[in-house]
Amino acid sequence: MTTQRLPSAGADAVLEVKDLVVRFGHIDAVRGISFSLRAGERVGLVGESGSGKSVTALSMMRLTERATTLGRITLGGTDLLKLSERRMRAVRGARIAMVYQDPMSSLNPVHTIGRQIVEAITIHQRVGRREARDRAVALLTEVGVKRPVERLDAYPHQFSGGMRQRVVIAMALAGNPDVLVADEPTTALDVTTQARIMELLETISGEHGTAVLLITHDLGVAAGFCEKIHVMQRGVIVESAPVDELYRQPTHPYTKGLLGAVVDLETDFTKPIPTMPEGDDTADASADRSPAIVTDRIAGEPAPDATDLIRVESLVKSFTLGRDTIRAVDDVSFTIKKGQTFGLVGESGSGKSTVSRCLLGLTPVDSGHMRFDSIDLHNLHRARMRPLRRRMQMVFQDPFAALNRRHSVLQLVTAPLAAHHIGTRNERHEIAVRTLALVGLGPEFHHRLPRELSGGQCQRVAIARALVLEPEFLILDEAVSALDVSLQAQVLNLLRDLQLRLGLTYLFVSHDLGVVRYMCSDIAVMQSGRIVEQGSRAELFANPQQEYTRSLLAAVPIADPAVERRRHRQNAADTQPYAQAHMPTDMQQIG
Repeated sequence: MTTQRLPSAGADAVLEVKDLVVRFGHIDAVRGISFSLRAGERVGLVGESGSGKSVTALSMMRLTERATTLGRITLGGTDLLKLSERRMRAVRGARIAMVYQDPMSSLNPVHTIGRQIVEAITIHQRVGRREARDRAVALLTEVGVKRPVERLDAYPHQFSGGMRQRVVIAMALAGNPDVLVADEPTTALDVTTQARIMELLETISGEHGTAVLLITHDLGVAAGFCEKIHVMQRGVIVESAPVDELYRQPTHPYTKGLLGAVVDLETDFTKPIPTMPEGDDTADASADRSPAIVTDRIAGEPAPDATDLIRVESLVKSFTLGRDTIRAVDDVSFTIKKGQTFGLVGESGSGKSTVSRCLLGLTPVDSGHMRFDSIDLHNLHRARMRPLRRRMQMVFQDPFAALNRRHSVLQLVTAPLAAHHIGTRNERHEIAVRTLALVGLGPEFHHRLPRELSGGQCQRVAIARALVLEPEFLILDEAVSALDVSLQAQVLNLLRDLQLRLGLTYLFVSHDLGVVRYMCSDIAVMQSGRIVEQGSRAELFANPQQEYTRSLLAAVPIADPAVERRRHRQNAADTQPYAQAHMPTDMQQIG
């Protein structure tokens, strides 16, 4: 039953969704939802992966393939569902635009950034190429890209994930739309960049009267940005309310469960995160059915007598970009003990992912040493590196790019077992099924392709594929950034439980400092390729020594609208100028 605590839509609604049903075959992905957006209004649509949020957004753009769509989607008095495809093409981008969850799905890898933004401008505006190029430079500047004239000639692969998302936002703004649909626009962004993007969207909404529909699983981001919130579960809006009222006094059990699963800087890291009860009607039941390990140890903390598993000494890695040489990793050193979770945090382009790729031998290093269980990995012959890959696995930041789009879920998780000649075909099948069950993917997902999964479901497949070989060392590169809060809680609990059961060692790379605090016993903060601060969880969060670290902590979103408003006012005078002054240069975005 839907709980409504919002005024009914009035005549000033720029967009109105009425009784929307989206049906794929015999499955209703969206079941009769209704909501509206007024000019300049910021509305949130929150819920778990598979709840129907993104399908709703795609329906508003008339981009759902092989779907039957019923109801009304009215934009400025025009029912979009009744328009011809030719007329709808004129609406997309010009009157309603969308920022997608995965920036690489919106960018053509063989065309420069400048060409793609210019094309978006000229499609919807009658301007010449020179004027369009000037407008592209202005848009890149507006979304926080430094040296925009030079970066127009760069390709998508030369940008980090966060920088690619900024480019996609610039493209969405090219047509000055009345409505902007932002589908998880900050999923891959670090906290300071996330704050700048959300402030940008808020400015656009206020100054240009653009209505913004924010689709997100981050309840902290929604608390600071949205005026109203609609909570979706299994294709239905179960609760709608003004943002303060929803966070202060949620009425639906599902909403209460989502808020209870939020991980922030106050979460008790000695206990499992609360998750949805198994009997509750949630979109994804608890991922881990096995009994929890009973131990005095806190997950992530090594045993007192633990030896070193990973030792990185004076690691250096440079890239050549045009006439510039960029030192993406600059004299980095750290040690990870067996059974420990070590955190690596920093903004986009700080070098975190480059360090991870160097450790796995995916990126050659210039100098320094990397040791895994006393084995020196630097310049290790490929034939000797191959057996180690079973012991060292990685979950990449972008699940869409990491998964073969032609393979089913079961094929993707079985493939590593076949590559390492483990078991018979039937045994590999059984191992893959058990591993998928651990991350909450039952038989109904086994034969789906990646395009038939939500972003969070794709990330679960990536995690299962990494776990299937039972590695000793697992690099988690933003492994939970694409997951909604309740599933994130389940996966974090699962990772901690598996660590205690199997003695796993983790390198946890993330921009989410709340999650890093919960998972990691020791943390290193990276900026522009260097580690600027390193210490234990207690030391780093209680008494950060570097101004850069303090700025990161100050930008962490809190799932409380009142707190977020106070922080925005406070940070406007101090944190933001520092963050802007120290934003990584665009030529350093390789990391």
